[in-house]
Amino acid sequence: MGEAAHRGHRAGGVYARRVGDIGSTLSLVGPYAAAALVVCSAAPARADPAAPATDSESVARPPRPPARRAAIQYGVAITVEDVASPGPICGDTANPCILGSGGGIAIRVGWRPTEDFYLGGTYELSKQDPDKLYLLGTLQQARVEVRHYFPTGRSIEPFVLGGAGIAGYGNEWSVDTWGPSATLGVGVELELPGGPLLETAIVYRPIYLRSFGDSSALAHPAGVAQFVSLEVAFEAQEPL
Repeated sequence: MGEAAHRGHRAGGVYARRVGDIGSTLSLVGPYAAAALVVCSAAPARADPAAPATDSESVARPPRPPARRAAIQYGVAITVEDVASPGPICGDTANPCILGSGGGIAIRVGWRPTEDFYLGGTYELSKQDPDKLYLLGTLQQARVEVRHYFPTGRSIEPFVLGGAGIAGYGNEWSVDTWGPSATLGVGVELELPGGPLLETAIVYRPIYLRSFGDSSALAHPAGVAQFVSLEVAFEAQEPL
């Protein structure tokens, strides 16, 4: 019994020392562990580059507008036909120039198969200043036009245009001289609330006019007259 009691007393002492060592170790490690937990909890989480955009980001980023359907596009334009150079038609400086600047209207209809392309036809009638050699100098034009738009994802889009056609000039809607014409210009298209389109363009247009004589028996030789035109158009679309 004495030997057993002695062994039990010794085992109990060893156990007590081990418990004491563990306690002292924990007392030393405890502050460092607590500090580490505080630092880890305060550190911001690293953003996952593959994570999807949040609701606020998706709201801030405007959605891509839907592509336009193919449509018939038509409208009316107010035009200013400024004569940059009348050419040989007014080559005789001793006589009044029968072809001066003026303005009128244009009616057009075309096909818009995609958002960035337009193909159409235009008829334009303008009153030009004939310097009293005509009672009413009228310039009539029929032409085919092509536009290439540059989509911006907004309500306003720039475009370039080109075309070719035929023109006739005379007194009171008659045709005394005529010839081919070309068109080259730039413009912008603005989509108004509700769908109508407002278009503004500035155009360079040379027209070759054949030789002719007016009612005053004055002769006008053939040549190229050059125009700079300003157009403001209201147009609409009918989806196909």
